[in-house]
Amino acid sequence: MIQAAVALMFAGLPQARDTGPPPPSPSATEAAQVATPVDVTPAPPPQSVDEAPDAAAPAGGGPRTQSRWFARVGALGALYHSHATIATNGSVIPGATARVSSDVTMGFDIGYDLSDHFAVMLMGGIPPTPSVIGEGSVSSFGRLGSVLYGPVFLTGVYRLPEWRGFRPYVGGGVARAIILKNKDGAVTDLKVHGNWGGAVQAGVEYRLNHRTELYVDYKRLWLYVDAGGRLAGAPVRARVTLDPDLVSVGVKFHFR
Repeated sequence: MIQAAVALMFAGLPQARDTGPPPPSPSATEAAQVATPVDVTPAPPPQSVDEAPDAAAPAGGGPRTQSRWFARVGALGALYHSHATIATNGSVIPGATARVSSDVTMGFDIGYDLSDHFAVMLMGGIPPTPSVIGEGSVSSFGRLGSVLYGPVFLTGVYRLPEWRGFRPYVGGGVARAIILKNKDGAVTDLKVHGNWGGAVQAGVEYRLNHRTELYVDYKRLWLYVDAGGRLAGAPVRARVTLDPDLVSVGVKFHFR
């Protein structure tokens, strides 16, 4: 009887509902995605061409990059290491020679920087008028003649690293003596012919600011010219070696 009562009591209790395993908790990545707010800031309007930053200007608001083109102008002195061979009627006059007077004029260069170290330069100047003076056995004739000529140099230079504003350079190239006018002296009907020569170059530049520099330049030119005319009524021909040392001092300007 007691057993039957216990059975009826347990049968009357409600059965626990089988709800299955608990749902998995969200992962850390999914939680972070849910927690991250969405950026709804509107994108800035596109810049116009006029408002775009200057690509040529360096970072940091520094000065604009200067042009590769530059010009130099200054005083130019020419000291000739000259001599001559003079012949008349096809025969060399024994002991006859000549010297060329020194000149001071203005020179100018136009140049282009191929890189930070290499540059090419074209040099000209106000045409000088050196005189040819007879020496040796023809010294009694004095001034044989003079010539107005335009020297033109085309050179390439290599610049060494700058040190405290000073920057030396070395180079070389070719030169041409362009004859503009012949002037008779003891030799009449004077005719001088232009010629090409070779040159070496060295110098130093000192930077004053990003556009202006001072310079000292030296060139050595190997050059001779042939001339003809009449001396004391006889036909005469001469080969005059010039071989000048050229020294110039001036200012260099960089274009914008």
